[in-house]
Amino acid sequence: MNRDANTPGFIQVGHVLRSHGLEGELKVFFDVSDPQEIEDLKLVYLRNDRGDFYPARITDMRVEGKRNDISFFVQFDHIADRTGAEALRNRGIFLEIENADAFLDAKADTEDSLIDHEVYDDNEAIGLVIEVMNNPAHPILVVATTSGSRLIPYIDHFVKETRDGNIYCQNLDELEGI
Repeated sequence: MNRDANTPGFIQVGHVLRSHGLEGELKVFFDVSDPQEIEDLKLVYLRNDRGDFYPARITDMRVEGKRNDISFFVQFDHIADRTGAEALRNRGIFLEIENADAFLDAKADTEDSLIDHEVYDDNEAIGLVIEVMNNPAHPILVVATTSGSRLIPYIDHFVKETRDGNIYCQNLDELEGI
């Protein structure tokens, strides 16, 4: 979720990942923790090559859950085929700020409020969150440890839960050497 100085009144809430199928359906990423927060979303904004915003009406949206991943599949009213869908690959999806409450609340929960949280891996303290980096896909925790800084993506695969001012992680061995 990026706030661009050149985009007053709009906030980026996701981006197009790729086309899906032949009818113009798109797989998109929305920066929300609960898919129900956006089930009534009908109008978003995209940017053309010049950087101008234009409205894109959502005619159909479905959510699929696989393992711990949530995928959103969207059909826009102005996209009817795969070629049109491919043209939107990697484009940002925006909302007017006054319509982005669910996204702004999600950001507040995951960013500034996580600084100074103690981070645990298998109930062993490994460090303290000193910064939360903005990343288009998900926030990244910068954790100060006794051996330097460590980056941990704030996703379900690595962050098991956050409670009582602590962050409990899992699968951190997969991040070794990165």
